[in-house]
Amino acid sequence: MATAKPSKKYHASCHCQLVRYSVTLSPTLDDLDSWVVECNCSICARNGYLNVYVQNDCIEFETVGLESELVEKYTFGKHRVQHYFCSRCGSSLMAESLEPGFYEGVKALNVRMFQDVDVRTLQRRQVDGRSL
Repeated sequence: MATAKPSKKYHASCHCQLVRYSVTLSPTLDDLDSWVVECNCSICARNGYLNVYVQNDCIEFETVGLESELVEKYTFGKHRVQHYFCSRCGSSLMAESLEPGFYEGVKALNVRMFQDVDVRTLQRRQVDGRSL
């Protein structure tokens, strides 16, 4: 019988703290089986996204949620993915699919928003989003 990986709650926010949330990850970011996605598409490369893909029910918003007028939304290209930014400081928070059946029920969280995480130590998986 396989044992379950430990989980950890991470606290995250935009730069100005307007949007604050927490996420529970298993495996944890320091686990050898854990990695973050570094995509080369135009928006991920320009904003420096390092994403983890998380089920929506693992995310708890502590302040304003994504439907607030204080959160800006942006799509481009084929408009399959919606990106979320803080309207006050411009931090790149996360993204989610708008297309049914394409990463449904999952958000791509930018680990750079997580508190007390040294992104230099994270294992990265390169993804060729530019070609999609």
